[in-house]
Amino acid sequence: MAGFFKNILLLLLCLAGGTLLALYLVPGELEQMSWEVAGMPESYPVEQKCRPILLLLLCYIPLAGALVYSFMGTMDRYVSRCFINYFLLCTAILLLIYMLADFTDNMERFRSRFDDPVTQALRFYASQLPMFLYQILPYTIMMGALWSLSKLSGTSELTGMLQSGRSLLHICMPVFFYASLAAVAYGIFGFHWAPNGSLYRQMILKQEKVNDNKPAPIIYHSDAYARIWRIGEPATFQNPGVPMRNIVIEQFAGKNSGKLEFQVLAESATWNKMDSSWTLHNAYTRRMTHSKKRPPDEEFNELLILPFEEKPYQIIAPTQDNRIDAMGTSVLYELINSAAGSRTDRYRYRTEWHVRLARIFSCLVLVLLALPSAVTFQRRSPMKGIGIAVLLAALMLFLYRVFPSLGESGLIQAWISAWIPNVIYIGIALYLIHKNLAQRSLREWISAKFHGAP
Repeated sequence: MAGFFKNILLLLLCLAGGTLLALYLVPGELEQMSWEVAGMPESYPVEQKCRPILLLLLCYIPLAGALVYSFMGTMDRYVSRCFINYFLLCTAILLLIYMLADFTDNMERFRSRFDDPVTQALRFYASQLPMFLYQILPYTIMMGALWSLSKLSGTSELTGMLQSGRSLLHICMPVFFYASLAAVAYGIFGFHWAPNGSLYRQMILKQEKVNDNKPAPIIYHSDAYARIWRIGEPATFQNPGVPMRNIVIEQFAGKNSGKLEFQVLAESATWNKMDSSWTLHNAYTRRMTHSKKRPPDEEFNELLILPFEEKPYQIIAPTQDNRIDAMGTSVLYELINSAAGSRTDRYRYRTEWHVRLARIFSCLVLVLLALPSAVTFQRRSPMKGIGIAVLLAALMLFLYRVFPSLGESGLIQAWISAWIPNVIYIGIALYLIHKNLAQRSLREWISAKFHGAP
């Protein structure tokens, strides 16, 4: 009866925590989308509409884990607790080390560029949390599996579980289940929030401090609408709704045409998210006649409303040096469907899209690799197998650099270049399972092959 009430309490805590987190995160995400995604909410692409849904799913992942845990048997619960504890411990330690190292590198930037460096640093690292987790989760999942399985194997608890009649795969099913939940969270981070954290990082760390803490002037090229925005005092990434000042907008006849149709010079510009329009204050409009005999037509308006499609986040985000890792998956999908950019860019978009999908499954591949590396039924330490597994995980990083670069260059298909590392490591994991878990180490198998033993 006590165990029943504990399970109910755990479910209620996960439900309450997930609900509070969702009430905090989802409205904020909808607000950011209104400043970022072109058009009105009813016209948002399906890929963009997935963002609040995925965020809601992320909030209730612990509830799903607690619900399954409540229906598990005693042995499965013990294995689950063992893996979850070590996984969370590895994630917390590696995340803390990562953040402290990054803060040490950037501490001087915060101190010199902001009047309140402590608040800015806290806000900055809160935005970086999804990006940091996206980088470390596959390896902390593997480390949690290695640590928990090696403990069960080293204390002979695993042997006792096997003698109860269960197979090794059955015993390890809770590890694979909770690793799958962590992989889902990893995929959600990579859909938008990790790239958004990378974009925010570019904005903050490359932001120059000028007079009165005002951000540096920017130039935004809107290729889709053949417009150039020159903004002397842009809004900041933290406050995109503040008026932008000293505005010059140049409208051309077409992309790369070089033919200027009109030019608008305004004291300030404010974006209205209700109808997705721009209100320019004290604006001079100069329409080109393209005639030597007739000068441009000029007009002054105290208030000029223009139905331009650009949104504040599009304008203030870095464009010239924007990396592909700062693009959300929804943006990549839209670019792929629209065939935007050069041929090389399209190769890069397709490859990155497949890589993000493949790396979700790499979390489970690394758990499969941890199984034969941590479990041993012989009188030998598992540290050698663990060392090999860690080395192979590090080499996976190298493979995810090499093969995607081949896909980006067009030498091989994008989906092939993204999935080759997973295929290779599934093969390695199955080979190690066959040899190491068949009561024979890799060294013994090689020795037997050279001496002709069966």
